[in-house]
Amino acid sequence: MSRSQPYSNGAQRQLLRTRRFLSAAALSAQYLLVLAIGAWLGIVDDYTFIVTCVAVSLLVIVTYVLFAKGWNRRFKDPSLTAWQIVSASITMLLVAHAQPRTAQAFGAFLFVCLMFGMLRYSGVGVLRLAGGLLLLYALSIAVRFASGGDAALLREQVFHWVVLAGTVPWFIYVGGTVKRLRDDAQSARSQLDEVEQQARIDQLTGVFSRRALVAAMKDAAQQADSRGEPLSLCVIDLDHFKRFNDQLGHLHGDEMLRSFANVAASGLRESDVLGRYGGEEFVQVLPRTPAAGAYGEARRLSARVRLLQFEGIDRVGPITVSIGVAQHRPGEDIFQTFARADQALLSAKQNGRDRIELAG
Repeated sequence: MSRSQPYSNGAQRQLLRTRRFLSAAALSAQYLLVLAIGAWLGIVDDYTFIVTCVAVSLLVIVTYVLFAKGWNRRFKDPSLTAWQIVSASITMLLVAHAQPRTAQAFGAFLFVCLMFGMLRYSGVGVLRLAGGLLLLYALSIAVRFASGGDAALLREQVFHWVVLAGTVPWFIYVGGTVKRLRDDAQSARSQLDEVEQQARIDQLTGVFSRRALVAAMKDAAQQADSRGEPLSLCVIDLDHFKRFNDQLGHLHGDEMLRSFANVAASGLRESDVLGRYGGEEFVQVLPRTPAAGAYGEARRLSARVRLLQFEGIDRVGPITVSIGVAQHRPGEDIFQTFARADQALLSAKQNGRDRIELAG
C-alpha cells in the first residue's frame, strides 16, 4: 500500500542544497548587474568591473562543480554556506575598497548574504560571521584613511560602517525570531501530518482505517468513472469471530485480526487498498478489476486464510471468511456499490459461511 519515494533522503538534501546554491548564484548575477549599471554611470571603472566578473564567475563555477560532483558532502557543512557567504562578502569588500562609492551596494547585499546564513546557522553563528566581515570592512576603511584618501569620502564610509554595525545585530535578532517561528510552524505541521497518518491507519491491524478506506473508495470510484475502467469491492467478514474471542480471549482475537490483515495485504497490488471497516469486517478496493477478477482474488484470499496458524487455533478449528463481491456500476454512488457487496456478504453468511457471493 505504500509507494517508494522518488529520491532518498540524502538525494533530497543534496537537491535542496543545490537549489539554495542556485539562488545564491542568482544573487551574484544580480550584484554583477548592479556593478554593470555602476560602470555605465561612471561610478565603477571598467577594470574593476571586468576583474569582479571574472572572480565571481570562477567562484560560482568552482562551487557548482563541488555540488555537481557531490564533493561538498566531504565537508563538515555540506551546504558550503560559510564558504559562499565569506567569498561573496570579501569580493564585495574588495570592490568597495577599490571603488568606495559602491559601499552602499556592499551593505545592501551583505544583508541578503546574512539571510542565507540564517537558513543554516544559529543567530550567534551568523552574528560572529557578520562581526568578522564588519571588522574587515573597518580595516579597509583604516587602510584607506592611512593612505590619505579623500576626507569627505572617508567620513561617509565611517558613517556607513556605523549604520551597518548598529543595524546588523537587530537584523539578525529579527531574522532569528522569524526562523524560530518558521521552525515551530514546520514542527507543528509535521506533528499534524503524523496525527493525520495515525488517523489513516488502523492501529491494531496496520491497514487503512475506516475514514481512510471511505476516502479511498470515493477516489477509486471517481477514477473508474472518469477513465471508464472497472472497479470492484470485496467486503470480508471473519467467520465466528465472537466464538474465537470467547474461547481464546481478546488477545488471541487481536492476533487473529492482525494475522488476517497481513495475509490479505500480502496479496494486494500496488493500486489496491485494504481497510478495516469495523470490528472483524474488512474491505478490499480493487481498481481496474471486473467482478470475475475480484471473485478469483476472493477465492485465493479465502484459501490463504485457511492456512493461518497461531497459538490456540487447534482448539477452535481453521479460520474462514465470508466475502461479498460487487462490481461498481458507472455513475453509481460508491456507497451503493458497497451496499450491494455487503448484501452479498450477508447472503454468504446466511448460506453457511465460508463462502463467496457475487452481487447481482
